[in-house]
Amino acid sequence: MDYDVTGFIDIIFSSSNAFYHSSVFLVLKIILGIYLAVILADIVLLLILRDISWDIKVGSKGADMPVISKNKMQKRWDKVKERLSSGNASQYKVAIIEADAIVEELLGGIGYHGENMGQKLEQVGELHLDDHRETLIEVHKLRNRIVHEADFEIDREIAGEAIDVYENFLKYLEFLN
Repeated sequence: MDYDVTGFIDIIFSSSNAFYHSSVFLVLKIILGIYLAVILADIVLLLILRDISWDIKVGSKGADMPVISKNKMQKRWDKVKERLSSGNASQYKVAIIEADAIVEELLGGIGYHGENMGQKLEQVGELHLDDHRETLIEVHKLRNRIVHEADFEIDREIAGEAIDVYENFLKYLEFLN
């Protein structure tokens, strides 16, 4: 009993080639294509219903970040920087107050609740926001002194350092470049 292996392979190849080019296989490919399209549409619709965009934001940032365009934030921040470069001590104070208000809005948008920035910062865990928590607490204390002490004086250097803390925090959250 001799077996012709090459002949057997040729028979299998020619029959599979004939089946591949047959109308039955074409109909099978069309049905499978439609079935895959329906499954893909179902997956997309389920992801939309589950609000997957929220899950992606939380997964990538660790928190539900507010939707603010970088251009809009950059314009607001440029106004703060203009006040800082004005050379006027009262404008330095206003710049710090405005920067504090921007960060307070963002903390509220992330999900830290409270009536003011101090209460929101109290809710931030020690491991959250890396080392920015402590520096934000310090510059917020400076902001409180500006607001509550009528005779509080500030110079350009201290104001610049405070604004740098706020700016670093906004860059950390990727709201500024």
